[in-house]
Amino acid sequence: MVKRILGIGLALTFCGLAAAGCAKGDSGNKRTPVVLPDYESMQSEPLTLSGWVPPEATTEAYRDYKEAGFNYVFVGAIGSAETDKVLDICDKLGIKVFVNVYKDLAAMDVTVEKYSKHVSFAGYNFDEPVIYKNIINFNYGIIDIAEKMKPIHEKYPDVELLINLNPTESVDLNWGTPKFTYEEYLEAQKTYINSIYKDGTAHNWLSCDSYPICYNPAAKQQYYLKTSWLQNLAYLAETKRDCEFKLTTNFFIQAMAYGTPDGLHDRKPTYEDIRMQAYSLLAYGFDGISYFCYTTPPSGGEFQDYQYAMIGRDGNKTDIYEAGKAVNEELRSFEKVYKQFNSGWLGVCPVYGTNNTSEDEFYFNKSMDALANPLELKHLSGLKGFESDEDVIIGYMKDGSGNPGFMVVNYNDSSWNKKVNAKMNFGDYTQVQVYRRGKKSVVDLKNGILTLELEVGEGAFVIPCS
Repeated sequence: MVKRILGIGLALTFCGLAAAGCAKGDSGNKRTPVVLPDYESMQSEPLTLSGWVPPEATTEAYRDYKEAGFNYVFVGAIGSAETDKVLDICDKLGIKVFVNVYKDLAAMDVTVEKYSKHVSFAGYNFDEPVIYKNIINFNYGIIDIAEKMKPIHEKYPDVELLINLNPTESVDLNWGTPKFTYEEYLEAQKTYINSIYKDGTAHNWLSCDSYPICYNPAAKQQYYLKTSWLQNLAYLAETKRDCEFKLTTNFFIQAMAYGTPDGLHDRKPTYEDIRMQAYSLLAYGFDGISYFCYTTPPSGGEFQDYQYAMIGRDGNKTDIYEAGKAVNEELRSFEKVYKQFNSGWLGVCPVYGTNNTSEDEFYFNKSMDALANPLELKHLSGLKGFESDEDVIIGYMKDGSGNPGFMVVNYNDSSWNKKVNAKMNFGDYTQVQVYRRGKKSVVDLKNGILTLELEVGEGAFVIPCS
């Protein structure tokens, strides 16, 4: 059971001052300046922002894609003339391309030389494989992909491989024989795939998809968050943290309704829903965020006529496009700062709000209670106390010099319309840097207390001066 975390102290509102550093007080009124690194000027890789179901293969459509903040794209099918065209377009626009491989592993041998001549070519993508081949309809598995990719990597060391894994709740994991656990699934990825890339010549990807924005028309609370979602994030983040070689993490977020009418995910995500998912991924130290979907897939199967993504079936931008673009712009505004910290991610501390109790089944966040290895407040150096009226998660990480950073996220379903009023007690610290809503503020503290108000779905990155 996640324990409540309470802080003490007086409230202090944000100020809008901008500065490069912070100061810490001494025993008198005099302040001794202590300057944090100038994170904005430091070299770092940008966040990887991508969309599933690519734009139409035209320069105009890909300009709209880039304008929305995306810098990677998933394209299929391998070996097609359209893929060749997309690579040409993305060469000019500076967008990196993952080419989807579905069942034809041999196609990688045929295309890799040609694709590698494109500066936009990142590598190949496989979506939701199992471990072993010949399980039900799968004619390949992680082991088979690894066997095919190893000689390609030896000859083309810059070619990356992104395998998007099944989530914990997927029944795919137990199809056929042998059966395996999720831990074994992750271990297979590490053993057979990631070890190929441990030389560091290319990104070493660990990716997954799971969608938390749920709907049950028969329930008292029709809108809710999937219980297993945070634990999915934790599995990947902890694997990255504990791995002996560098991993790059990515996760797919829900950016459209899909499935059968009135089904589990037949719910259109709002701007707040997208923002909450994105900031939750940052709380878990992720390097990349993929949108499911960017372009609306054709009707049929799990996609209904009335369901749509960022780009509609008519090729026009939708309200979800504007929402996703706004979220991406906000993330881009402080990505250089965040990227100095996320490789030093240490864990997430979940906090139940004082307005919430386990007996309140209407709103209770069961997903926070389902976390296997949550941090407690005592594990968060620099943060002496924390109090919130509504549920939050606190991502804890450090930069290369050991300075702590805290990603605080309002973790509530957007339909509940809950704003967070929190107090963070930083003890002897006198200032913090706060990144929120696309802006940086330097906030003076009184008695070490920061008052933080978070809108629905909002997150804030807080760095105490040290």
